[in-house]
Amino acid sequence: MPTRMIRDGILTSERIASLTWAEECFYRRLMSVVDDYGRYYAHPSLLRAACYPLQINKVSDSDIVKWLACVQKAGLVRVYPASDGKSYLEILDFGQRVQSKSKFPAADGASSESTVV
Repeated sequence: MPTRMIRDGILTSERIASLTWAEECFYRRLMSVVDDYGRYYAHPSLLRAACYPLQINKVSDSDIVKWLACVQKAGLVRVYPASDGKSYLEILDFGQRVQSKSKFPAADGASSESTVV
């Protein structure tokens, strides 16, 4: 699991404050599974398994779909199709130190470094 720097701005973010507790928990768990560029698979089953490995029976794929839509609507995450036919997500304004190349393709028109703040 990657090491992440969680900044105190998360506590005063209006975008995050617009989320329910479950949606915020999902968003914070996403931070633990994405790569240095804030990217990961957008497939609900993969997200569920990665974000809730010890609570797989308490969280459904439909929960993930709902929460992902909410964090997208709040402007925290974007989901995009890649040339390999799969969907990926990217945490916006992720701002982590980049220590390796992205494990996941960038959105069309975005370079590997363009989303790192």
